[in-house]
Amino acid sequence: GVAMTSSKMMNGNMLIVDGLTKCYPGAEVDAVSDLSFALPRGSICGFIGPNGAGKTTTMRICSTLEMPDRGDVWVDGYSVLEYPDEVRKRIGFMPDAFPIDPNVLVEDMLEFFGRAHGLWGDELAAMVESVVAFTTLEELLRKPFGALSKGMKQRAALATVLMHDPQLLILDEPAAGLDPRARVELRTLLQLLAQQGKTILISSHILAELTEICTHAVVIEQGKLKADRSLRSHSAIQTDGGHST
Repeated sequence: GVAMTSSKMMNGNMLIVDGLTKCYPGAEVDAVSDLSFALPRGSICGFIGPNGAGKTTTMRICSTLEMPDRGDVWVDGYSVLEYPDEVRKRIGFMPDAFPIDPNVLVEDMLEFFGRAHGLWGDELAAMVESVVAFTTLEELLRKPFGALSKGMKQRAALATVLMHDPQLLILDEPAAGLDPRARVELRTLLQLLAQQGKTILISSHILAELTEICTHAVVIEQGKLKADRSLRSHSAIQTDGGHST
């Protein structure tokens, strides 16, 4: 059978990052250094830190795309080291630059991602319909990805990572470069997903982009944890220097 961590250890958390360390050859400092934090189910967690703080590295390890040098990550009780396939079923990872051929039609892109996760026929068609309705992409289906505005590209990219109904969404800088309206649309979609019980880890180098929707914030600097707290009061969080980031 699959040796899961005890549910007691997960303790209502969808994601547990435990002692994560990653160093790249030739780098003077670790990209990530003994990083630990947990995300409760249904939370929207802002993953905040300056560029180069280790956010992308952490997200790639959580998404089974890179191996840590030390430490482990558990998603829904499954270790990314021992059960990467189980983890992949449960996560949707959206990198900061979405690697899609600009000539591919949005509809074909969604079907491709659905098939990659084993959906076919009626099941695939139903999922495309559901995801398209949720992200309001109906009018864009026959358009090539490259012809979309930045905000619409983000919605289409989010739609592709929702095709296998993941429980944990890992979104790297999704609000970067969006105009105010597109940013509001993205926030609304993320709040709806959290209401459906999904857990969301979303990175940004600016907390202000996220405070309105985040329930939690994890702040890292130079690969190390600086702050980890619940934002029930939705006030800006203070990091060690006393500056609100």
